[in-house]
Amino acid sequence: MQAKTWDPLLSSKDADAEIISAAQKREIKNILKSYVGMYDSFSELIQNSMDAVDRRENIEGTGFERKLWLRIDLPDNSFSITDNGVGFNEKEFEAFLAPNISFKNGGNTRGNKGVGATYIGYGFDYLQFGTKGNGHEFVGELIGGRDWVEDYKGIVTRPVVTSSESSCDEFNNIDRGSTFKIKFGGQHTRPKDLAWYAASTPEQWLYLLLIKTPLGAVRYINGEEVPIKFELTVVDKKGNERSLSDQNALYLYPHTKIKASVNLKDVLNVQNKRLSQGKDASVIPSKYTKSNGIFEFFDTDEVLDLRQNDKDYETLVKEYSVEAYGYFTYSTSVWDQFNDTLAKLRKGYRVIRGGLQLANNNMTQGELIAIPLTSNIGYQNQCHIIVHFKDADPDLGRKGFQPELKETSEKVAVAIVNRFKKWKKLLKSDSGVKPDITREIELHEWVKAQETHEVEHPLVLKNKNFFAPINEISISSEPQSEQDVVVLFNQLIAGGVIRGVNLLATSQIKQYDGVYKYVVKEPLSNHEFDKENNPLGVEQLHFKSEHVSPPKILEYKYNIDALIHEFESEYKSEKDIHLAIAWDMGNEWKKNYEAISLLDLDNLHQRDFHGLTHILDSGTTRFHVVILKELIEYLNDVDHVQEYHKTTYGEDLF
Repeated sequence: MQAKTWDPLLSSKDADAEIISAAQKREIKNILKSYVGMYDSFSELIQNSMDAVDRRENIEGTGFERKLWLRIDLPDNSFSITDNGVGFNEKEFEAFLAPNISFKNGGNTRGNKGVGATYIGYGFDYLQFGTKGNGHEFVGELIGGRDWVEDYKGIVTRPVVTSSESSCDEFNNIDRGSTFKIKFGGQHTRPKDLAWYAASTPEQWLYLLLIKTPLGAVRYINGEEVPIKFELTVVDKKGNERSLSDQNALYLYPHTKIKASVNLKDVLNVQNKRLSQGKDASVIPSKYTKSNGIFEFFDTDEVLDLRQNDKDYETLVKEYSVEAYGYFTYSTSVWDQFNDTLAKLRKGYRVIRGGLQLANNNMTQGELIAIPLTSNIGYQNQCHIIVHFKDADPDLGRKGFQPELKETSEKVAVAIVNRFKKWKKLLKSDSGVKPDITREIELHEWVKAQETHEVEHPLVLKNKNFFAPINEISISSEPQSEQDVVVLFNQLIAGGVIRGVNLLATSQIKQYDGVYKYVVKEPLSNHEFDKENNPLGVEQLHFKSEHVSPPKILEYKYNIDALIHEFESEYKSEKDIHLAIAWDMGNEWKKNYEAISLLDLDNLHQRDFHGLTHILDSGTTRFHVVILKELIEYLNDVDHVQEYHKTTYGEDLF
């Protein structure tokens, strides 16, 4: 027998070309099978472009501005991306689509397996790509790549790259970089049609790409690095084109979009400060309570501190420089509102929700996995946690990590949930506060009578010109009596300055002055805060849907001091009252009440309904207040009154 040696990884000149072609096809097809995600195509192109601009910055220094241009074209069913990165030299450009070819340097890049470009070239039936600078400029097309891979009869000829002209203005205008464009469609591509995402605006696509692809970089966990800038253009089905410019490539952490979210470190810092001042550290300032969520970032040392006496955990956390982020919301309905109201995505699609998101080398990897809690199972859906590894090695297709890394990330997630659940007192109540209208039968009967009167004798005003055209309050001087307060408050309601208060009845002979309901109707935006146009509104996402409250009791007073005196004499009970309207706050509240100013923008999330200016809290009961004098001053200049409200009602007072 003849002795012979050869390298099986090198093609012999005498080898059968057909055998080699078939083997290459099988290899490529196996690569394509590993890409099953609906965002894999975007992710591969985006991570390559981000790596390219990072490499150029490393060469040229911090004076270089990294930039990406992304384009979603729904009529063309295509996605394209251009970067001002390093580009390819000629040899790199001709080889990079082949399997297992990579020019990346491991841990300093987002990917290095050398299969992503193969997936882009042969996972679709149209790829246009180009490069310039680096001593080489070329634009070409690869057409029919997926058809060739899926052809098992040998009918389709293996495609080759042919030169073409770039139609991308951004690529034509840069001095160096690359451009890629893929078209979707066909039996085997995922997705077949970009319409699957039901997103037609750049704002919608922004949420999708920043959460589901490497465009939402998680490397900036401590906010120390300058993010890559990008421009996003979307062409809708009608051909209308809109762009968002100067965007930051950063993950959309929930707390950046969900208002009234508390950084747990801030609360701990306040407690430490109070301790150092000899004050009661258990007292939490009102601006940190009734929050939509708690969040916190954890560096590697803090991740280590989350779990003690676990050597395997300690070893892996150190080896992979594990960092983490957690967000704990008071209700899973917040995720619904995030997706439906903020992102404005199709109903039922949850681009962000509770669960554990793994990330490696700056980018999320795979889908959310369940947080393995053994108790309080519901919390796993209320917490969104990211665990970030450096230089881990996820499998092909961006799906999973080694079992020991997945187990470590689960330990991190469980520890974060356990940390957060101890601070549930900072969150809103999921069920809401049950109204306590009255303990007295007479008061109850009076309220029911007003409800009946409302139904049987409704007052309907259909004149659309009401409060127009002068748009002025008809009372021309400051109130001097309780009756003036009644007139002014009712005019503010009628003029739409205060919204959602429906008065059922007033009385001069009953124990209390009136009965009202809060009524919140669509569009909910009429009730949402806007500093210029609607400064008395509530935080965005405060209302999940239209709302009608049970009947409630209100009191009019010229000064809140008079109401507190009636409480002290037991003529009236603070437990019965839900809303007090007065011209002036007075000073009596300082004796036994905490006053929370809702005109202090730090406390905006405490405002339950439109127009409320304060909350008075005795420690056992609390009720809403509208102080008309301070309301008018606030409307005249929101910023100017902030210092007054912080010093008069701020946390340092208690």
